[in-house]
Amino acid sequence: MADNVRCSNCGAPLDITPETIATVCSYCGYLNWVRQDLKEDVLVVKPLDGKQLQEKIRNFAVRRKLGEVFKDTNIVELTLTLVPFYFIDISAEADYSGRVLVYITKCRRTKQGERCWTETRMVHVDGVYGPYRNVIPMIARRGCDVFSAKAIAYKYLEDNPRAIPITSAELSKNVWRNILSIDLDKKSVVNIALDMHLDELREIVVKVIEREAEGKVMMWSSGVVTGSTIIWKKITPINIKISSSKPVLLPVYTAVYRYGGGLHRLIVCGWDGDVIAFERPMKTGERISWGLLGAIASGVLGGLAGALYTINMFASAGLFILGSIASFYCMRRALSPIKSSIVEPRYRKVLSVEKISSVIKV
Repeated sequence: MADNVRCSNCGAPLDITPETIATVCSYCGYLNWVRQDLKEDVLVVKPLDGKQLQEKIRNFAVRRKLGEVFKDTNIVELTLTLVPFYFIDISAEADYSGRVLVYITKCRRTKQGERCWTETRMVHVDGVYGPYRNVIPMIARRGCDVFSAKAIAYKYLEDNPRAIPITSAELSKNVWRNILSIDLDKKSVVNIALDMHLDELREIVVKVIEREAEGKVMMWSSGVVTGSTIIWKKITPINIKISSSKPVLLPVYTAVYRYGGGLHRLIVCGWDGDVIAFERPMKTGERISWGLLGAIASGVLGGLAGALYTINMFASAGLFILGSIASFYCMRRALSPIKSSIVEPRYRKVLSVEKISSVIKV
């Protein structure tokens, strides 16, 4: 923390790091630009208030038959976070050329039967691919690259909700205090997004080179093309066009509920109350099912292990160990206070590189 940096509105000390570019005063809720040379307008998507959000959660609970779980009286904590994003719009083409070794399998019938062999052809390809365009959401906060943030950015791009200047948003002081500081400036995120975009473009063009080479050989040869290897390639990005949005604050709620002696949570979109992911308590029937499955797995595999003991000790030991693992896993699920996190279908595509265990985080 830098003691000499104070709020320009009330004079209170600001809690910042060396990377902080803009932060909100915890005393008066004023947005301070620590780096004045990077100052720009900030947009915000206004969040629902607590009452509106709870109504949305009640409706969700009714639809999912979870009314008893998500009752208002069960709420322990309701936390709003506004995550800063830049949205980088990038378009680029790629000038490419390459030499590709293409494999062709040919077969001929002889008196002794069918004889097959593989031939190769060296093919040169070149051309221009594109334009390839993408809008990449970039979090302007270090250490905030988690599922909930990615999901809220994905939803913003799909729904396109209205974002207004923060100076005219009339946010309450409590909302102001939940704004995450901006740690990354526009130039930095634009460079990162450009690298990501061009890496994706190169991966696409590599496949284009392979397909084009294989397609040429298919036109010339009577055999069957079975694959290819790029011997040499050159891919040069051209006609790059890039623009960035202003910083946009996107609201996400974390609701914590107590039920059945345990705590479980929901991740909710802050502007329309759409549930992104949630934890559901384990039902009694599910606990019984897991317990029975554990007993059956242990009994069956244990019985097979005993029967094989005199025939093959190693196979018997393997089945015994497998039965122990299966039994332990099933009993652990039966005694678990909650079922694994559940992601709503609309957001499952965001999980391509995420682990379920890290879903319920902000």
